[in-house]
Formats: sequence, C-alpha cells, structure tokens
Amino acid sequence: MSAFIPTDGPAEDDTEVGNIPFFPALRVTQLRAAMRVVDAIPAERVKWELKRAILATNRELHSWREALEVAGHATLQEVPADTYDGESELLTHYKAAVFHRAKGFLIEKGRDMDLTNEGVDGTEHAEEAVEDHFRHVREALTALMGQPRATIELI
Repeated sequence: MSAFIPTDGPAEDDTEVGNIPFFPALRVTQLRAAMRVVDAIPAERVKWELKRAILATNRELHSWREALEVAGHATLQEVPADTYDGESELLTHYKAAVFHRAKGFLIEKGRDMDLTNEGVDGTEHAEEAVEDHFRHVREALTALMGQPRATIELI
C-alpha cells in the first residue's frame, strides 16, 4: 500500500542577485514567478543563470546606460518614462530582457545530458522555446532603448 502525503513544497528562496547601481537588483522569486521556473530546479542554479543574464544584458546596454548617466540619470528609475501599475515601463522592459535570457539559459542547460531516441525528439520543442526566449530578449532591449523594431525574414 502506498500513500501520498502532501507538503508545502520546498521553502521559497528569496535570494537577491545584486546589480550595478544603475539597474535594480533582482530576486530569484521574481524570476520563478514571471517565467514559471519550477521548484525542481535548484535555487543555486536559478541564481547562477539569473546572474549570467544580468551580466549579459548589462553588457549590451553599456553604451546606452553611460549616455543616460552623462545626461544626469543615476538610476534606471530616474529616467523619465510612463508607468504602468506603479512600475516604469523601462524597468518592465529591463526585467523582461533579463528574465527571458535567464529562462533561455535554463532551458539550454536542461538539455545538457545524454538522451534516448525519444528524448532527442523532444529537444526540438526545447530548441524553439530557447529561440523564442532570446527573441523576447531582443524585443525587450529595443523597446527599452527606444529603438525601432524590425522583423526581417530571410527568403
């Protein structure tokens, strides 16, 4: 005889990943909630990929950020922008870029193992998901920097 004993699940990890002063620190719980990152993925791994995503996103925004700092804006929150639900649209775009990048990193690493034939067939869906997340990163970054968005299809 077997039994199912419900639990509250693992303790929620509210670890904060620090950032440079211009951009806000982000929390593992924010990433998990926004991107539906399951609790089965260890908190340290989620934190590591969130940190990598922050670094990569900040590197892409380096020149843009420097121009804003020269213009007198010490933080992203100080840059004039419309607010939605009490949050600057620029902050929303920044979080979207970081969170989609982190989720893409997590999915890529999730396929990092030997697979059976059936498992290999399932990786095509994961590959599309990774590409979708990185496309969302591009969209969020262009919106954040106020650049025009273009969709180009190769013939």
